[in-house]
Amino acid sequence: MCTVADVIAASRVRVTVAGWLETGALARGWPAALARLQARFAARTLARPLAIPRGLTVITVGGATLGGSGKTRVALAVARSLAARGARVALVGHAYRARPERARVVRVDDALAAVGDEALLSARTLGASCPVIVARTRQSAIDHAATLADVVILDGPLQLAPVRASLALLAVDADAPWGAGALPPAGDLRAARSALLEHADLVVPVDAAPCFPATTLASLRAQRVGLFTALGRPARLEGALNRVGVIPAVIVRAADHGPVTANLARRLAHANVDRWLATDKCALHLAPVVGEHAITVIEGRCDLPEEVEVGLARLLG
Repeated sequence: MCTVADVIAASRVRVTVAGWLETGALARGWPAALARLQARFAARTLARPLAIPRGLTVITVGGATLGGSGKTRVALAVARSLAARGARVALVGHAYRARPERARVVRVDDALAAVGDEALLSARTLGASCPVIVARTRQSAIDHAATLADVVILDGPLQLAPVRASLALLAVDADAPWGAGALPPAGDLRAARSALLEHADLVVPVDAAPCFPATTLASLRAQRVGLFTALGRPARLEGALNRVGVIPAVIVRAADHGPVTANLARRLAHANVDRWLATDKCALHLAPVVGEHAITVIEGRCDLPEEVEVGLARLLG
């Protein structure tokens, strides 16, 4: 039986390992040799085997690293752009740490545990302009999405097989596009750079810099703030905050996509801070513990490059 102590220990291990991969702390000796060997096989996983219904336009958005590339932000920007052009579009999300019983549209009032953080955030961001679909399998989600839309965005896979995606977008961190520069266990790169570029049609840099109004930024600099993350690459966000002069006094890191363990909840509840900072996704995990009023959400941004906008216009004819 899995105890509370087991869950806490597993969460700590995930956070620690994620930190090693993000920083390339093990990029020497046998980990580096194993990473080079793994690169031969990782490329084969970049094209996801899925059956695409006839006549359906599919746009894939994959990330260059194991978390933290900003692919969901890119997928949301693509969905908004297509909806603004009048397209009937749906987004297939990934129900991280959730197991939907059937393929369905995510509701804005769904429980976090029922659909996962990224799917819930996507539904709240897009509203009625673009349904967000989750299911037990991506194939089931695609089949359901095809009944609702003419264009489907897949948040996660970079490419499809045997038929390629209509447009494959690779999301990369604008500051460190190739992460630690190596595959696990030496780094956080999903596959070799050459393989990623071969499978992608276009590369989309995503800026990690937080967007704060000037008054909010001044207030945060003057307060004792805490930072909560449930991210694959938390150091990326911490560095971005430091560069704008916001130095968290307390940092609490959950595993990517959570959950908030009982131990973390106690740390959050007893931390001596004036405000908590969290990304919009992380805030979904934090709000039930500290309350929405105690959180300043770190807004991210993703401006689609002109070549992506041109590509989307071409897809719609």
